[in-house]
Order: sequence, then C-alpha cells, then structure tokens
Amino acid sequence: MVRWIVAAGLVAAGCGGGYTPAGAQKPAKNVVPVVGTLTYQGKPLENYMVSFIPKDGGHNAVGVTDATGNFILGTNKPRDGAAIGSYGVAVAFVGPPPDADKSVTDAPPDPDKLPKAQVTIPTKYTDANTSFINVEVPSGGLPDCKIELK
Repeated sequence: MVRWIVAAGLVAAGCGGGYTPAGAQKPAKNVVPVVGTLTYQGKPLENYMVSFIPKDGGHNAVGVTDATGNFILGTNKPRDGAAIGSYGVAVAFVGPPPDADKSVTDAPPDPDKLPKAQVTIPTKYTDANTSFINVEVPSGGLPDCKIELK
C-alpha cells in the first residue's frame, strides 16, 4: 500500500513529466497567431501547404489553404500559430484532406489516381531557399499575412 501512495505522489508531483525522447524537439515557445491568404497570379490556391521554415533552426510552422486560399499556421499543434522570428516560406500542393470514411487499414492510394493541382505553380516556390519569400513574425502575430506567388 505504501508503494502505491509513493508512486501516486511522484506522479502528482510531476515526476516523469516533461520527458523528451532523444532527437525530439521541445515545444516551441512564444507562438503567436499567424493567419493569411495564399494566391497565385491573384487567384486563391486551394489545398496547398504553406510552410514557414525558421532561419534560426527552430520549429517549422505549417498550414493548409482552404478554397479561398486562407490558412492558419500551426507549430506545436494545428492552428496554434508560429514562433516569433524570421522565416523563409515554401509552398506545395498536398491535395484534399483524406476521406474521413476510409479506414486506416485501407491500402495506400495509387499516386496516379491522386488529385492533381488545378493550378501549377513554379517549382521554385516548393523550397524556402529558392522561393525568395521571407516573412517576419512579430510578437503581436500576423493577422493578415498575404503571400502572392507570381
């Protein structure tokens, strides 16, 4: 009985909490909201992943655009924002979200049958080093981040 009380006390005191497996990053701090719109030649892009790649080697922030080109970035969890700092931006088509009715045991989709992007963007935008799109996330966040691809 005494062992159970001691074990319960250690758990309640947080012993063992905060464990980070080797190689895993700790959660990003100073995460602020980042909401934006992605367009190509003035038209919204749907089902594109917008990736903010930190210049200081921190955590990436990503979001997927909806039918109107809107996205909300997430770093530690979906839609929680991006850490304050400087970023290069990469953009890539990811297709529509998976069908919620499909079972996890379904076979992987045939790549030739996956949906194709309705709009093809230049490949330079798929890499933050070649896109030449740079964004600064300030302490107040970015409520209206516009990314226009040309």
